[in-house]
Amino acid sequence: MSPACQLDAETSTLRSLLAVLRQEQTLLTSGDVEAHACLLEGKANHVAELSRLADERHRALGKLGFPASEHGMQHWLALSPDCTRAEWESLMSLARAAHEANRVNGLLLGQLQSRNRQALAALGLGAPSGLYGASGQADLALQAARPARVTG
Repeated sequence: MSPACQLDAETSTLRSLLAVLRQEQTLLTSGDVEAHACLLEGKANHVAELSRLADERHRALGKLGFPASEHGMQHWLALSPDCTRAEWESLMSLARAAHEANRVNGLLLGQLQSRNRQALAALGLGAPSGLYGASGQADLALQAARPARVTG
């Protein structure tokens, strides 16, 4: 099996992931946490599929005597037809775009968490750090379990 045989599948999966990341960015910008949470499983599935495809490519490289890594792919590509190198460059361009979209989404999620903390503090419901779920929402069940403040 050629290391390039699944590049089209990797490209397609990466395009799908990038679309999800862009949708996630829109939802995070609008503060729609519930809709954002619905994307997480699909996002994880795309990442798992990309990992599986990369593992297959790495195994194919290893069988041909190249390092089973992206570095090995570069060596193999140096000996490959130009069309394969163009396909790889397209894949790498999509990977850079997905990486940047994911970075921006992380920043947006951090801002959303900060706003939630501020809103909870304004309501007197501030939670100690570490009591927030993956959606950026405070886990009120954990807050209820902490000791009440004594005022005197």
